[in-house]
Amino acid sequence: MDTMKSLNLPDQFKNAIARGIFDAVTCDLPEQISEQELPTSVGSGLWRWNYINRDIERFLGKSIQYTYQKRGAWKFLLLFDPETAFTFSIMSEPNFKRLQTHLPQNPHYIEALTQKNSQQSPMEGQIRLQGCERQRDIGVLDEIREQLMSDFSGIIENHILILFDASSNIVTSVRALLLTPHLEIALSESWSRYLSIPYKANALPYIDDISSDEDILVSLKDDPNSSDPTSGDTLPEIRKESESDNEDQNQSS
Repeated sequence: MDTMKSLNLPDQFKNAIARGIFDAVTCDLPEQISEQELPTSVGSGLWRWNYINRDIERFLGKSIQYTYQKRGAWKFLLLFDPETAFTFSIMSEPNFKRLQTHLPQNPHYIEALTQKNSQQSPMEGQIRLQGCERQRDIGVLDEIREQLMSDFSGIIENHILILFDASSNIVTSVRALLLTPHLEIALSESWSRYLSIPYKANALPYIDDISSDEDILVSLKDDPNSSDPTSGDTLPEIRKESESDNEDQNQSS
């Protein structure tokens, strides 16, 4: 099978997604904690998703279709671009790694969303871990996919998973993945360069614009303080949280 070489998406779209994640995690949440003079940041690993969803929705505006879908106790943002026929969802890198190596008992929504990515071949060098596969009812996955896509109008083809990684309150990377139905990576495209480019509506982000200046339970652990290398502003440090995003334990058919 031929593998797609590029997602062929506009720079402005990539900038809106990457910068929305950056502003939410690195700016909005720490600023809120500081303004409220909160002594702790309990639950911030989950709470940051409210800012991520809001900022991405604001940046993209009416240029794209979007909906919020509920799976178990988790509610997530799902995007659809009629121009490319792609849908998009967002997840943290640690969550995706857990999902690749340990699928939940019930079907995960990413498994359903990627069912139509069937013409893609996995990148060379990937090793499937024994024991991580689960037998799924394709009919059930199709039903979940139809339910998740029910708010969209237009022909829908591939689903793209957007991943981000963060250390404490600093977003360190963003990339877009085209997955196979077995959650193997067919294409990985880095969007990290857009993290430092302020988003401007109706304008392409040129490099010259770079500024100089799941159960609702989380486990907290201390993380060494770090400063934002991409900004001249000093942001309040918050402790890194290891969250399951409610995705691993709250999926049901």
